[in-house]
Amino acid sequence: MSLVLNTLGLGRRLAAQRLTDVVTFYTVTRGEDPVTLQPVDIHNVIAEGVPARVKITSSSWSDKAIAGQLPATIQREVHVPVGSVNVGASVFVTVTASTADPDMVGRVFRTGTRSGVGQVTVWRYPVEEAS
Repeated sequence: MSLVLNTLGLGRRLAAQRLTDVVTFYTVTRGEDPVTLQPVDIHNVIAEGVPARVKITSSSWSDKAIAGQLPATIQREVHVPVGSVNVGASVFVTVTASTADPDMVGRVFRTGTRSGVGQVTVWRYPVEEAS
């Protein structure tokens, strides 16, 4: 069993080296601006400054026509260290910094489901782009 744990630990350390983005996880509720009394979105931060990796897992063209068109699908994931942020569906993730690609900063994603857990090197959240 220690061989599995040692190998898993090595995999997690290597995966952590690939986390070149920094993200914030939050939910959004509607509120009211106290000055203007206009409705505003309130960000309820769950975790910020989380090391992460935004990854495009596949980009494929479908050969099944929908409404006469062939759709393209792109799947994205946000990877975070095991044990760092455990959220479910419909949580927003904003990229606040990136050493690998500065164009990632400011992009907003929404989680689709919980991450898989167990003997994994990182927690992987399937996401869709929200901005």
